[in-house]
Amino acid sequence: MTQDIGAAALIATIDREAETEKERILGEARATAGQIEAESEARTAAATAEATRIMEKAARMDEERLLGQVRLETEAEEVRGMRGLHQRVFDLASRRIAELARSPGYPHAVRALVRQALQELKAPGSALTSRGDAAVCREALKEAGLSCDVVDTEPSPGTVILRSAGGVVTVDNSLSVRLAMARQTMESRIARCLNG
Repeated sequence: MTQDIGAAALIATIDREAETEKERILGEARATAGQIEAESEARTAAATAEATRIMEKAARMDEERLLGQVRLETEAEEVRGMRGLHQRVFDLASRRIAELARSPGYPHAVRALVRQALQELKAPGSALTSRGDAAVCREALKEAGLSCDVVDTEPSPGTVILRSAGGVVTVDNSLSVRLAMARQTMESRIARCLNG
């Protein structure tokens, strides 16, 4: 029987040691599992933060792209508006030139156009003017001490074209030409403003 008691005590000791070892192993496993879980949560949090940062960056880029598109569309609309306004201004100016021919100050305007053209071509051989303006053109030339052939064949009011005797040099100081030059200058300015 003593052997039975000794064997039972030995089995009880082994069971206790096995239980202690089991608890130690389970404790280590729980600690390792807790550490693995914490590391996993940290990696998940870092991955979530990175994904959020990437998505926010993509959203900002989309927002910037959309804002850029809106700016371009707005600028294009401004260009269309400016061109439309520009066209109306020059259409109005063309109508005003036609009205000028019927105003009492029109002969003075023709004289001024002749004087300005004479600053570029001092001794013209001939002059072309608007229909009915030949007499005013001759008077302006006479006032400048000059005489040349004056032909009134041009249909546009405010036309003054001086040509040299050989026809090599031509000075066109017509209102329609000046208006076209002003339009071209204005279009260049608009383009510079838009293109910065």
